[in-house]
Amino acid sequence: MNTLSTFSSNHSSRTVVKWNLFYILAVIAVCLMVNLSVRLDYYFLKGIPELSITETLQGLALIFINILFYKAIKISSIGSGSLLVFGFFTALLIRECDFWFDKISHGFWLYPALISTLSVLYLFSRKRKQGLREFVNLLKLPAMSKVIVGVVVLVIFSRIFGTGSFWREVVSQDAFVVKTIIQEGLELLCYCFISIGAWETYQQAKMANTPNCNNR
Repeated sequence: MNTLSTFSSNHSSRTVVKWNLFYILAVIAVCLMVNLSVRLDYYFLKGIPELSITETLQGLALIFINILFYKAIKISSIGSGSLLVFGFFTALLIRECDFWFDKISHGFWLYPALISTLSVLYLFSRKRKQGLREFVNLLKLPAMSKVIVGVVVLVIFSRIFGTGSFWREVVSQDAFVVKTIIQEGLELLCYCFISIGAWETYQQAKMANTPNCNNR
């Protein structure tokens, strides 16, 4: 089955263009929102404390992500896979709310995070082969690659890029050096994302136009 032909037949050219335009505008809006939130926090709160616009938006984004994957649990073909991803983002949400859990005891967030994670793993293990199959079905969805890239950047890049010892050395330098490091580092990250997207696009186009796909 030719994926490109099927997509073209199900969606008019105008619809495809409108959807991509909407996607670009959404990305631009997100970029502007992030820049605005950081600037407002800096100018009015002199930084980004736990109770800030930026931290609040992070929490709301995680809640939105959790709602989407929770609703996806009801979809039979990807239900168990969505449950597993839902559990992961639930643990992240609890971690982001560590400020509130610290009012009970420092590091208390770890306990509800462990409870939620173990509960999800137990429910997933009950499905066994069906659960693994539905998880694979979820990973087959093209958009999941963007989710995975986002998680890797969140868990690895942001932590390494935000290393305190590195920035203590940087901020003692000229302000232009600080600006250049941030700008060039983010530009490199963007180019890497674009490279991943370009490779994925090429692979999907090649697979969609192979003789085996066309003759199905």
